Amino acid sequence: MKNNKRIEIIIWILAAAPLIVTAFLYGSLPEQVPMHWNINGEIDSWGGRASAFYIPLLTIGLSLLLKFLPLFDPKRRNYARFGGAYDAVRLVLVLFMGLISGIVLYGAYNPESAAVNILVPAGIGLLFAVIGNFMPKFKHNYFVGVKTPWTLANEEVWRRTHRLAGVIWFWGGLLMTLSAFIIPESLFFIVFMSGVAVLALVPAVYSYIIFHRIDKSSGQ
Repeated sequence: MKNNKRIEIIIWILAAAPLIVTAFLYGSLPEQVPMHWNINGEIDSWGGRASAFYIPLLTIGLSLLLKFLPLFDPKRRNYARFGGAYDAVRLVLVLFMGLISGIVLYGAYNPESAAVNILVPAGIGLLFAVIGNFMPKFKHNYFVGVKTPWTLANEEVWRRTHRLAGVIWFWGGLLMTLSAFIIPESLFFIVFMSGVAVLALVPAVYSYIIFHRIDKSSGQ
């Protein structure tokens, strides 16, 4: 797979940044750091100071996984055809993990004002939007994109499904981000999870429908 060295360097700098920042702040961290928040943005699980390294190490692990995953894909030659889009996905995932790590560190010092119930959903919405923007460029593979039995079985189904999914994910992601700031807290969880379900189910159902239309038209 062709690789943009500048983007690769940026990805690894961003992947390493949370680990470096956490190590720098480690001595001043409280004895306990937040590990989980409930749907109301309240901390409901704590870990020891060393737990602050969990997200940074997970970020490094995720970056390594995404770097070498194409090598194990039977369709690995196709990654050269959407290398820029794949690198964009890697980059946005690293940025999202950096956001989570930053929230954990900020929450350790300011446990009552981390605004997790806004920042995390907004970040997830932007994640969907960015991936959706690049999704139509994804070529047939086994690891990235909408992977249903029907998209994997037929490249035309793959192409049409990702063209539709890209539009839905982009606009749906932006709406999810906006809703994090304007939907009342009492309703937000239901609205947010409903949005995630739509983004997941619509492309899957569409791939099934398109596959059978193509299959029927070909007389098989």
